[in-house]
Amino acid sequence: MVELLIDKRIRHLEIILKISERCNINCDYCYVFNKGNSAANDSPARISDKNIRHFVNFLERASQEYQIGTLQIDLHGGEPLLMKKENFANMCIQFMSGHYCGSNIRLALQTNGTLIDEEWIALFEKYSVNVSVSIDGPKHINDRHRLDTKGRSTYEGTVRGLRMLQQAYQQGRLPSAPGILCVANAKVNGAEIYRHFVDDLGVYSFDFLIPDDCYKDADVDALGLGRFLNEALDEWVKDDNPKIFVRLFQTHIATLLGQKNSGILGHNPSVTGVYALTVSSDGFVRVDDTLRSTSDSMFNPIGHTSEVSLSEVFDSPQFREYTSVGQSLPTECTGCIWENICAGGRIVNRFSPEDHFDRKSAYCYSMRSFLSRASAHLINMGIKEERIMAAISQ
Repeated sequence: MVELLIDKRIRHLEIILKISERCNINCDYCYVFNKGNSAANDSPARISDKNIRHFVNFLERASQEYQIGTLQIDLHGGEPLLMKKENFANMCIQFMSGHYCGSNIRLALQTNGTLIDEEWIALFEKYSVNVSVSIDGPKHINDRHRLDTKGRSTYEGTVRGLRMLQQAYQQGRLPSAPGILCVANAKVNGAEIYRHFVDDLGVYSFDFLIPDDCYKDADVDALGLGRFLNEALDEWVKDDNPKIFVRLFQTHIATLLGQKNSGILGHNPSVTGVYALTVSSDGFVRVDDTLRSTSDSMFNPIGHTSEVSLSEVFDSPQFREYTSVGQSLPTECTGCIWENICAGGRIVNRFSPEDHFDRKSAYCYSMRSFLSRASAHLINMGIKEERIMAAISQ
């Protein structure tokens, strides 16, 4: 039984809500549309008002069952801005009018940025939506994988939307500066991507995402990805600017320094008191959204928000398996020096049709290389080797 079912406390509950299950661009690596799973295309194009009401009621019941510190709703897609603005506003009104027993409500949105205009900015301002933009680097790199449905560049449109968000934040209209999500690319230079975000785009909060590849995929380049991460890490360390936040870097370094409970959801789902679920536009609850790319039964629907309770979600076979996989290491990882820091890596990267999730990450080498480089940087900064070794062995 999951720990939180005993004490009934949740520090952070994050729901990826699929408000639009279609997209206006066609990223070739997209786990939603281009990894062989049809769940998105089989779902309604937009979430209905009825399913929004069911979702709010689900959250209200959850907050009565559990003491939830922060309740974060990630407005996701596809591309969430394909939703009509009037419907988006009505949805936010329903979110904010719910009764969540004192939980702190946070709205976040992930977008490719190409559809942002002044009306969207006004909606983000009115409903205090934290917005992050997906982009993979300068035009010649971004457009290798992130083209629109007609094969045209998305770079200029994405940067235009990002600039509008930055200006709105500088005017005090948005609750946070826009961040960036970037899929790490084994074929490019990580330092170039890092410098583009910081120097050219002026973004000081971003994250590098390990690709959603597993043993079904043919183009896994663990050596190249490790190099990418190390190149970007070297630039971040060289900048030595506490204002620049790169989640992948800072959370793993915190773990190397022995700071408890500093893991990343998706890399390690057993971060104490922190849980994430997916709710599709059809109103059904599932576990980690990236697992759809495996087409494994773990991603099967758990239940509809109109009928299922949060405790029933946590007690479902899918969530129990998800938690069990996250809290145990693949057989191949036993005895690895990094097992307490890496925790087996992202679950999706472990999948193979033959062994399901009992394989070391397809990007195992990448993370071992990255953690070695991060440890070397810490030693160069004057951190005692004994402190790092204590964290590694705890």
